[in-house]
Amino acid sequence: MNRFSHSQTAIIILVSLFILTFYGWRHYHHQHQGGESSLFLPTKLIIQVSGEVRNPGIYFFDPPVTVSETVAGAGGLLPQLNQQSGWTSVEVGHARRVHITATGDGRAGLRLGWMDVSSRLALGVPLDLNQASAAELALVPGITQTLAERIVAQRNRLDGFSRVEDLRAVKGIGPVTLERLQQYLTVGSVGRRW
Repeated sequence: MNRFSHSQTAIIILVSLFILTFYGWRHYHHQHQGGESSLFLPTKLIIQVSGEVRNPGIYFFDPPVTVSETVAGAGGLLPQLNQQSGWTSVEVGHARRVHITATGDGRAGLRLGWMDVSSRLALGVPLDLNQASAAELALVPGITQTLAERIVAQRNRLDGFSRVEDLRAVKGIGPVTLERLQQYLTVGSVGRRW
């Protein structure tokens, strides 16, 4: 069985506590204003903002959201940096990472990518079978490195999975294993936004 290291476990616990605290605060705050409570926010985007911002972290945004809005949500750029003008038109998708760097001329650089896998799994964001590497799949509870490599090989043979159930063709994945893995995996298409 694939196990997390002590540091990965600590990160997962901290992120989980943050999420529970956020939902508890939202629930408490909403109820005391007379509204109906909902602990689940399916319409929220979870985005990690890192690098040269005042308050790096993981944030929840209403869609659609642009790079400029995510940076503002993280407290803005550090004082010595200037934002790029094109950031107001670049949308950021669910479970993505917005990383801000400092260039030599005082401008802010931008790198867009996925949130790290351990954070996505801790937040309950499934991994896309058509995008995850074997190393990322091996972080999913119940998937060993060998099984992850078989999944990637099958994906290459099929030229991509159509649905999670296609994993049944992978040696070592039976109905019980498939049912257990479905909470961690999805099959989605690559969108235009980051």
